[in-house]
Amino acid sequence: MLRTKLAELFRAILSELVGEGRLPAEVLQIPIEISDPKNPEHGDFACNFALVASKVSGMNPRALGEALAEKLTANYSSILTEVEVAGPGFINMRIKPEFVAGYVETVLTPDFRLESASRVAHPLKINVEFVSVNPNGPITIGSGRGAAYGSTLCNVLEAVGNTVHREYYINDGVNSEQMRQFAESVKAIIEGRPVPDKGYKGDYVHEVAEKIATKDQTIDWYQEQSQKLMLDAQRSVLAQFGVEYDTWFSEQSLHDSGMVDAEIDSMVDKGIADYSLTRTKLKMAKGGRIEDVLFETQKTDAEEEDEVNLDALIPTPIPIAEPSMAGSVADPDPLELLDPMPDHITTLDEEEVDREISEGSPVDNDGVTLWLRSAKLGDDMDRVLRRRDGRLTYIASDVAYHKDKFNRPAGTDKLITVLGPDHHGYIGRLTAVVAAMLMAKPQVGEPLIDDIDAKLFKDSGEKEACEAALAEAKRRLEVQIFQLVRFVKDGKPAPMRKRDGNIYALIDLMKEIGVKLKPEGSEAEQLEAGKDVARFFYLMRSHDTTFDFDLDLAEKQSDENPVFYVQYAHARICSVLAKAEAALGAAKAPNLSALLVHDREKALIKKIVDLPDEVRRASEDYGMHRIANYAIELARTFHYFYDGCRVIQEDQPELSKARMKLCEATKRTLKTTLDLLGVSAPEKM
Repeated sequence: MLRTKLAELFRAILSELVGEGRLPAEVLQIPIEISDPKNPEHGDFACNFALVASKVSGMNPRALGEALAEKLTANYSSILTEVEVAGPGFINMRIKPEFVAGYVETVLTPDFRLESASRVAHPLKINVEFVSVNPNGPITIGSGRGAAYGSTLCNVLEAVGNTVHREYYINDGVNSEQMRQFAESVKAIIEGRPVPDKGYKGDYVHEVAEKIATKDQTIDWYQEQSQKLMLDAQRSVLAQFGVEYDTWFSEQSLHDSGMVDAEIDSMVDKGIADYSLTRTKLKMAKGGRIEDVLFETQKTDAEEEDEVNLDALIPTPIPIAEPSMAGSVADPDPLELLDPMPDHITTLDEEEVDREISEGSPVDNDGVTLWLRSAKLGDDMDRVLRRRDGRLTYIASDVAYHKDKFNRPAGTDKLITVLGPDHHGYIGRLTAVVAAMLMAKPQVGEPLIDDIDAKLFKDSGEKEACEAALAEAKRRLEVQIFQLVRFVKDGKPAPMRKRDGNIYALIDLMKEIGVKLKPEGSEAEQLEAGKDVARFFYLMRSHDTTFDFDLDLAEKQSDENPVFYVQYAHARICSVLAKAEAALGAAKAPNLSALLVHDREKALIKKIVDLPDEVRRASEDYGMHRIANYAIELARTFHYFYDGCRVIQEDQPELSKARMKLCEATKRTLKTTLDLLGVSAPEKM
């Protein structure tokens, strides 16, 4: 709010300077960033516009800064007490305390929502898909980070005015090998047989088996029943973690409705998918430049790509197989991790490639791979849609799934997909999936002159259609990757598995922290406390960096624990306001601008009105750690104010009332911030 106001002042004086002919109109297109000075003694805010706009303005940065400072001083003396140019052209500003104090009444306006003060000019309908682990296991502590991040991202995107749809993609396809193994495991336990070597052996599998109990059913029946129970468990835990969804979308429904087959037919018709023994793979150079286009194929007498020994790729899950954190792409198919198969692939010479292309797709496609020609759509290689034995891959479902999301009655402008660690490779392929879905059928074009283009595309018409679809896909789809969490105890890495080898689920983490924080509390109170700490800790660092989750710190009831520190600030304000109301009664309404002039009061008000700017930035760069760190800074600023400015002074009732209003504004802001994070704001601690 305050930074926005200062930016408006800069924009106004720039318009004046342009009108006077002292600056070119192009300077009005340059963004204005109002920041904190590196040294607080230099002022309240700083602006580097003179340095950024120097080249466009045709002026020396220092000279431009002085021109701007002169205008600011002359035009806005009622707001600014001092404007100075420092160094090569930084503009430092001091603001009148009474002007800053005026924002308190704004924050306390009944219908005013502080977090919405930076609403976007053009709101979007955004679908955010996150967590989406397979229904064959509990929500893990790894997926907990994605759950905290995804739900907070939704809150922030809504706060700036977007319409957000929260979605969970259920990888429940009947042809899923992992879900089949899960069902086989449940069936074996019910029948008293050993669980298969590649099966699932955790306690939760036995719990599912006990609930089903029925013998002599088909494996499809066991798969349906077991995944339903796991989904119910996942829903319950996510709800306890503060995560709710608008839609739980079934992958199998895409197959049942015929959408998958329809999209495959559409892609074949557009020429972006075809049956062939040949795959295109790009050889990349530095800077993302394509150095060469390679063509690879399986030998026709080689063993099938999907018949390789999986044990060499994925360790047998002893004692348990962990669910994935992959998102809508589900678990990476172990077979797809093998492309290209080094022992089964040979590189064709150009003559063989030309012959295969000229022959086209065979009439009988049995034993031939169906490829998505994703190398034409920004991916580094083509991807398998249908294996040689006829089984579809996850990407085949993804094409139909993304089309469904875009074409729902409510409409969707943008998709955001949150994926777990080690899924950077899926950014290119998911973007290619969306591009293939959006792509128009190419028009016949001219021959291509560039060697790389000529190898990759049939003609200029196909190149133009692919480039247009890829540009649109990049505009409408964003993939966010969250990184691993390292759990630390006693200063050392903590192996987060139970002693019996079972997986350490998110619910276990919540319970462990909650019991330590509220040993005398009810189970619900313990879960609430555990949820608050886990969410806050997950969100304190940028989602795209690995971070250490300090279990010892999480369980402390002291100012060292950042969650306790922030929540205590809120509880402290509630206590102060209750005492002040009782002590002061109906004192005269204060003149805030005249009374809230202490440096610590000014610093607190400045921090309060920073929330819209933090929310705006977080909505733009998807950095939810900004909100968690802001909460800590606001709590710190309040504690600093409280230690230096006594609120209840019976001999100065008007000042006390003014500070009560400042406390109330802080309380509202803390509550709003914690709500965005999905963390509770207790009134007593």
